[in-house]
Amino acid sequence: MPNLTTPIPPPLSGNTGEDIKSIRKWGTALIDELVYIFNHLDAGNVSEAASVKAENIDTTNAKIMNAQIGNLTADKLRAGQVNTNLVKVESSGSNLSISGSAIVISDSEHERFRAEYDPQLDLFNFVLYNGGGEPAVYINSLGNAVFSGRIDSSEIFASTVVGADSLSYASLSGGVFAMMDKMGIKIFQDDSGERLQKMGMSVGDDGTAYMVLGAGSGEGEVTVNGVKYSDESFVIQKNDAYASLGIVGSDALLSFMNGGELWLRGKVLINGRDVLGEIDALKSALSSQSE
Repeated sequence: MPNLTTPIPPPLSGNTGEDIKSIRKWGTALIDELVYIFNHLDAGNVSEAASVKAENIDTTNAKIMNAQIGNLTADKLRAGQVNTNLVKVESSGSNLSISGSAIVISDSEHERFRAEYDPQLDLFNFVLYNGGGEPAVYINSLGNAVFSGRIDSSEIFASTVVGADSLSYASLSGGVFAMMDKMGIKIFQDDSGERLQKMGMSVGDDGTAYMVLGAGSGEGEVTVNGVKYSDESFVIQKNDAYASLGIVGSDALLSFMNGGELWLRGKVLINGRDVLGEIDALKSALSSQSE
């Protein structure tokens, strides 16, 4: 800070008029020098100040390298950018924390909410935790979601319903799976690394309802209303005229006609007895006796 150069006034002479002029001249020079000094204060010539009023500081060209502030309230702080990789923002009870690319909300014991972005994977994760701190809801930006609790909904739109965890589904290691499309519902089961169709339910454009059971023998593949099955699968069919039961790859074995008729195809056994064969044998015996 510049030193004062105004000399100390000379001792009083006893001449009142001359002494007043001398003091006035010294005071005017001192005031002019003080005004000059205050107008030219900067970081280079001020090393320490006990008290500086904000209204007396021109911050147009000010540069503060290191400041110690005793009390700074949020309404007095304006920042264009706060780097959360360097600064961790927390609430008074540490219930809210913002650090890096993560926002975390906790109760008094456990983390309850986390929203985080992983720039290396370009993946956004959203997690809700239950009262014990265990994940209850997980959703990421790929559309994957995991819910540990119950889901109540009036409408659910899905193409695949998995009866096991997602890893088992992806690796064909086990479980039952239902896949749904516009043609109907197809249920599969994994067996020895192979996904086999076990059941299908669908409705044709003409209103015919189909239910097919079993994966079949693996040969003679047949498409039943857009659902593929192999020979020996069991099929149930219902249309406006009849209901039938049969085996894929052959004609219906049993048909119930709307008029009340029952149609059977092939050998009919009751308690292991060939009923039709016995009836034919009885007819033949009666015919021989009549002759």
